[in-house]
Amino acid sequence: MLENAVLVTGANRRIGHHLAMRLHEEGYSIIAHYRTATAEIQTLSDRGISIVQADFVDSVAILQFCQALQDRCSSFRAIIHNASSFEATSSDLTVAAMQYQQFFNIHMLAPFLINEALRPLMQGQGDDPADIIHITDINVENPTPNFDIYGTTKAGLHNMMLVLAKKYAPQIKVNAVAPGPVLFTKQHSKTIRQQMLAETPLAKEGGAEPIYLAVESLLNNPFITGASIPVDGGRRLSKR
Repeated sequence: MLENAVLVTGANRRIGHHLAMRLHEEGYSIIAHYRTATAEIQTLSDRGISIVQADFVDSVAILQFCQALQDRCSSFRAIIHNASSFEATSSDLTVAAMQYQQFFNIHMLAPFLINEALRPLMQGQGDDPADIIHITDINVENPTPNFDIYGTTKAGLHNMMLVLAKKYAPQIKVNAVAPGPVLFTKQHSKTIRQQMLAETPLAKEGGAEPIYLAVESLLNNPFITGASIPVDGGRRLSKR
């Protein structure tokens, strides 16, 4: 049974995969959650990282995932909520309603239930507290109208970070990292990419490593809780 594990959700691609790999390289015992099997999740498994599949489709599935974690680990050093769903809000209200439920389950319900279920197993290093880190988005601060469902559920994840920082203190620190244009998706056309970079003072795509560095800084600092670190090249300052 694993001890002092670090759970990374949504570790089968992009930022989550990078976080799991880098934290593993730093000597942490990683549990990598994934919804869909990918070449990246196989890479993690090949490195000896423990992987757990779960689709956060409803509370039953999420609680089953929590039980699987409790059966596999006796203690947790940190939880990193990276699992995310991202797409523009549909103009079809029936589809939009399904989007809202999906985004709510992934961005809010799953983190809440996982945090509450694993809270008794959380332990820090020595006298230092354990860590929970929510990966949010700069849309929390300056939302994009076409992505209003995505943005509002990420804002809920941010607010959850604030309230749990109070609720879980002093045993657990709860913080957030808010990415900006770190990794473009297929949904970003060349025109949109150029516009986003023009709105970013540091004028480049950041990559996943700056997210890891922000996470690492929170794990290593025993006196920060209830804080959100923007990792966006300054885009929140001029984002339209």
